[in-house]
Amino acid sequence: MPVGGYVPVFTWFGGEGNRGAFEASDEAPEPDRRAARRWAGLTFVALTLGLLALGWWYLAPRGPLVSEGPKPAAVRQAAGARSEVAPGLRLMRVAITIPSPPSDTRLAAVLRRFSALLVDAMARFDDLVTIKAPLPGAALADEVDYVIEIDAQGLDSGAVGLARLRSVRDGRIVWTTSSSRSSLATLQESDLAEMARRLATRLAEPFGIIPADARQSLPSPAIRCILKAFDARRAMVPEMRLAARLCLSQLVEQDPGFYPAWAHLAIMTLGEYGAAPAAQAAVPQDDADMPRPPLDRALAAALTALRLAPSSARAYQALMKVMLLRGVTDEAIQMGSEAQTRNPYDPEILADVGAMYVRLDRSLEGLPLLERAISLSVARPTRYDFYAFLGTYLVGAGKPSDNYAAMLAADSSPLSLLGQALDAAADADPERRARALARLAEKSPLFAQDPRAFLQRRGFAGPVIDRVLTALELNKP
Repeated sequence: MPVGGYVPVFTWFGGEGNRGAFEASDEAPEPDRRAARRWAGLTFVALTLGLLALGWWYLAPRGPLVSEGPKPAAVRQAAGARSEVAPGLRLMRVAITIPSPPSDTRLAAVLRRFSALLVDAMARFDDLVTIKAPLPGAALADEVDYVIEIDAQGLDSGAVGLARLRSVRDGRIVWTTSSSRSSLATLQESDLAEMARRLATRLAEPFGIIPADARQSLPSPAIRCILKAFDARRAMVPEMRLAARLCLSQLVEQDPGFYPAWAHLAIMTLGEYGAAPAAQAAVPQDDADMPRPPLDRALAAALTALRLAPSSARAYQALMKVMLLRGVTDEAIQMGSEAQTRNPYDPEILADVGAMYVRLDRSLEGLPLLERAISLSVARPTRYDFYAFLGTYLVGAGKPSDNYAAMLAADSSPLSLLGQALDAAADADPERRARALARLAEKSPLFAQDPRAFLQRRGFAGPVIDRVLTALELNKP
């Protein structure tokens, strides 16, 4: 294991009374299925970390991760213990407060529990926000950027819950919402958890309310780069991707311990691989003066992110995407599952895992995830709709496919144009198909040169590629 490796921590989850009874018993209880699953999970994590250590040992000694970014010294520093984040390299800091706790003890307890659930849900978006939960009545720290103020008022036998988002920098009320319950007696823990999940997703997902407001203000350099990366993935414009990648490279050079930049840098580097002309597919690997191939640099960046933050959902998402394009599908699926476990509320993760299944010709597994991502993200990227369209197209679902195709019609990104061409082919409209393909060839030189390579570089399985190219009358022997 490298310096700064994983250290296991064991915590007893039962109460003291239960623990004493357990220790006093003459016979150990028979392990149940949950215990077996827990040990299986621990085994998987241990194996994963061992593979990561080996992968880092194999990849790290060979030159810089990005030709324009961190110098070898920075890479060596990243292989050690995580450093303190440099001034200015910080995420958006959000405080969740209860300004006026209700006098009704039952209602106050419900509000405290909801606050705890909201803290847990929002903290999972750990590459965008740092969550703070000050004690009731405590003054806010000076460095807080946004405050989520929650309140509840009794109404007959029920209650009305209120929440508002305030910008600390200028005092603006950015967003408000309310919810009512007719009876507190019927309010279950699952109800509170679902409300907290919806609120956390609405606020903190990459295209949610807090990131949208930050795009209009003056966020920290770190957040500016991360939002550039999300926007580059949305638009699929090479210039935007290059700008985001260079910005992220500067972050990891400034502070090699800033793990969100490594995760996003891995994803941006994959975009470089997907857009490169076919002639550049093979870059010499034995020449120290030549840049390392994009897939190697992306893998090294993803491994760095995961080593620095073993609990980060975004790091697992990045490693999933790298493994998929490297053709290691079983490991990619495992990494996707880990990403979902760590943040089941992020539409970006749900959409990427769903898209992976569609590309692997397993659309029935991917479509529910894509549909959930679409329902959670109001300002979603059109690639969500493209993969949902492709999934329904591959399984032969007519009406849902038409609904997603309508969302693609107003967009001109490469995937949307590919979806438009497939939709036109399904409608037996050769003129519309030819227009969409011509625009796609203009947008993507790789597609113009080799449509099969265009799809292979994006991780599509052979059967899916054959079906798409046959429908577009591009399936050359």
